[in-house]
Formats: sequence, C-alpha cells, structure tokens
Amino acid sequence: MRRGWATGALVVATVCGLLMWTACSTAWISEAEQIVAALIPAVANIVTLVASVEGNLSVADLQTVQSAGAQADADLQLMQSLIAQYQKADAGAQAGLLNQIQSAITAVQTNLNGVLPALHIKDAATQAKITAVVGILLSEVQSIATILPLAKPSASAEMKGMALAAIDTRAPLTANEFVGSYNATMTAKTGKAELDRATRGLQIHLHGRFERWASAGLLK
Repeated sequence: MRRGWATGALVVATVCGLLMWTACSTAWISEAEQIVAALIPAVANIVTLVASVEGNLSVADLQTVQSAGAQADADLQLMQSLIAQYQKADAGAQAGLLNQIQSAITAVQTNLNGVLPALHIKDAATQAKITAVVGILLSEVQSIATILPLAKPSASAEMKGMALAAIDTRAPLTANEFVGSYNATMTAKTGKAELDRATRGLQIHLHGRFERWASAGLLK
C-alpha cells in the first residue's frame, strides 16, 4: 500500500512539474523571470573568476571574455525587461514579445559560447572550473529556450510536442535549483588554495520576495 502511495505521489509531482512549464499556466514566465535574475550575477561572476586568474591568461583573452560577459549581461537585462512587459501585455502583444525573448536567448547563448574558446589557460584545474560553471549557465539558458514553444499560440503541435518531450527528459531547473547547482559547482574544491579562495566569494544568493539576487554580497 505504501509503495503504491509513493508511486502515485511521484506521478503527481512529475505531472505538476510539467504543467508548470505549459502555456496554460503563467507559472513558467514567473519562474523564467527569477531564473534570468539569477543568471545576471552568475555571468558577472564568471568574468570576475576569469579576471582573478589573469596571470594565466593573455590580455587579449581577458578582454574577449570581458566583452562576451558584458554582451551576455546586456542580453539578460533585455530578457528581464521583455519578460516583465510580457506579463503585463495583452495576448496580441505577447506573441511579438516572445519572439524578442527568443532572440535575446539566442544572443546570450552565442556570447556564452564565445567564452570558452577564448580561454587559453595553462592550469587544468582553473580551466575545468570555468568550463563547468559556463556549462551550467548554457544548460539553463537552453532549457528556457526549450519551453518557449509551449507559450506560443502559433507554435505547431509538433513543436509543442518536442518541447514537452524535452522537458520530460530534463525540465529546466527552478531558480532555487539553479542557484544551488551553480554555487555547488563554483565552490567545489579543486585542491588549489588560491582558486578555491576566489570561488568562495562568487556564490549568488536570493534576497526578498521579488527574487533580488546578490553577487559577492552586493545586491544587483
């Protein structure tokens, strides 16, 4: 009997999790807004991390990473603004805003993908750390992109089916889950004292009802 109850509870939790990301609920857009709010300081901290190991990085590489980070930050700020507009817009305006959000997501992905090829770090532990943290950000941005077809009335049944299948395989992390995963990866011990000391100060935290985020102790 207990086993049957546990199985049923798991099914209910899974279904509820999927429903949160469907177009029939506004929960997905609220969660996306919180995720973007977390991504903004997370991107800034990658640039800070890279800058902290600049002795192992050429000036040109550092400038490339700083430029990519600044552009990704601008794109995320735009996403945040567009999502806020979407929540207040009527149905007619929402379709256009979703297209703009999609374009901003693509731009963020492009800029984040430009970070790793620019790095020529000799230290393997530092390279692995930055690669892992960037990977978490890219994965979460891609997950947000995956759910957008569910909110588009014009999306075909095939597109929505593919989106649901992708969510069923790997749903986007919630804002809290993303922060937990990011912080765990950022602060995971490498055995290099200087690197571990630098990453301890690069965690992100949730503050208050409106999901305001802090990076290195400073409210964004």
